Amino acid sequence: MSLTPPSMELSDSLESELSDDYESLVMDACQLLSETDAQFIMSGFGQDEWPVNVSYDLSSVIEQLPSAMESLRQGRPAEIDLYGQGIERRLTFTTSNDITEIRCVSGTGWRPDPEVECVPHAEALALLAGLAGDFGAALRRAAPELARRTPFATW
Repeated sequence: MSLTPPSMELSDSLESELSDDYESLVMDACQLLSETDAQFIMSGFGQDEWPVNVSYDLSSVIEQLPSAMESLRQGRPAEIDLYGQGIERRLTFTTSNDITEIRCVSGTGWRPDPEVECVPHAEALALLAGLAGDFGAALRRAAPELARRTPFATW
């Protein structure tokens, strides 16, 4: 999972239009990023490039990212559900003995091969933290006002 930041800032000020609700803020941010040349990339489980987009799929991942990161940090199972029509995949993260098992379950005709990938726990945390960092960098580039909002300012 990664997000390539846009090449330029959006020209309109949008501070007055933003919600304080986290999910709404994420949807607004992803909609804004979709109007740039930012690119959301996911791969793995036998597919080099997943059919994901910035406006909807990235939004669904970012909405779930803080709780998934917190669960993984505490050694509890975590989940990221890409519920958008056409992608419909769920990633579950389970850690045991410093190894995190990432399982991919498809809700479409596509089947992951392999269904499970195992990585060091630190690498699983770095994957999610890296996406948060990418998202923060993309917002700082495209919409600095939005990037100053919680929790994005710490990403």
